Amino acid sequence: MLVAVLMVFVVFSFTGVAALNVSQLSNSTLRGTSQNIKLQYELESRINKAMWRINSGKDQLVNLSSEGTEVGWDSQLNILSVGVAEFNMKSEAHLDLSVKTPFLNALASKSRINTFWYDADIEEEHPIQQFDVLPMIDPAYFILNRAVIHDGDQSEWSKESLQIEGIHIFLGNNLEISGLNLENSTLLFLGDNISFSGRNSIKAPAPVDDLKAVPAIVFMDLNTKFTLKYGTHIEGAVFCAGHLNVENATLTGPVVANSVTLTGNVDFIDDEHPEYYRWTEGFGNMYDYDWPKRVTKWKKGLS
Repeated sequence: MLVAVLMVFVVFSFTGVAALNVSQLSNSTLRGTSQNIKLQYELESRINKAMWRINSGKDQLVNLSSEGTEVGWDSQLNILSVGVAEFNMKSEAHLDLSVKTPFLNALASKSRINTFWYDADIEEEHPIQQFDVLPMIDPAYFILNRAVIHDGDQSEWSKESLQIEGIHIFLGNNLEISGLNLENSTLLFLGDNISFSGRNSIKAPAPVDDLKAVPAIVFMDLNTKFTLKYGTHIEGAVFCAGHLNVENATLTGPVVANSVTLTGNVDFIDDEHPEYYRWTEGFGNMYDYDWPKRVTKWKKGLS
């Protein structure tokens, strides 16, 4: 009997120790989990502050080294590194902030783009995007590389009028373009009240390797209100300093304007022509602009 009692006591003793040990492990695990969560919140807070600094001031101002925090900006690789050390743990993240310009989007505008529920059929990698800054037209590029400058006396232009491929600069207002079929050209309009009628096909030169793209159509006048309508087929970038209505046209994109409205379904063929989605000639140097930094991808580590 005494042996049985002693055995039960030993069993209860082991059970009590085991329960106490489990309790301690459980409390330790909970404490570790809580500290880990706090560490992640601190990391996210530091990332948000770093992103605000890099988008509101000079990029190098983001660099920071203080007790428990390290923030660094690699301007060559466009990598933002943020590390936080606390609770004998360290969490860090490396964020790819590669430059995203309007020419990487099928539709880009300085103001909110009104789609009115029309379908643009855009590939996921070329989303509709609003930008605070748009590229600025460099007239010198077009003048130096022009094929023909058309004066303002002729108001109607068709295939018969434009036999030369290349950069065509139109100086006049109130112009009607109809029946064009250009395979290797750019149209630059300096004036206002430009309209397309009938069927028009304008294809910019297809860029190769790492060369910049060349735009298909450029409207310089801030008062421009132009409609890309049915019967219009454009391969290459379209840039408008004013307003664009996009309606049933066939476009590769990118389409960049001060303001854009969809007034019909758009047949984007960006999946067939991704080569046009790069920095474009006639807008200066891409790195002359302070483009907003956005996270492309990031890698996080905990130690």
